[in-house]
Amino acid sequence: MTYPFGATKTDLEKTFRLPDTLVIAESQEQECIELTESDLATVMLEHPGI
Repeated sequence: MTYPFGATKTDLEKTFRLPDTLVIAESQEQECIELTESDLATVMLEHPGI
């Protein structure tokens, strides 16, 4: 199988590999945002099941 630009399979695997789970977990640790009454009403109107 040929790969574009003379790349080897390992080069492509390194380039397009999924990020480690630890990196994902760290990026998801975010502070909660407080919603205004208007924002909360909009969310409840657009997503009634929440």
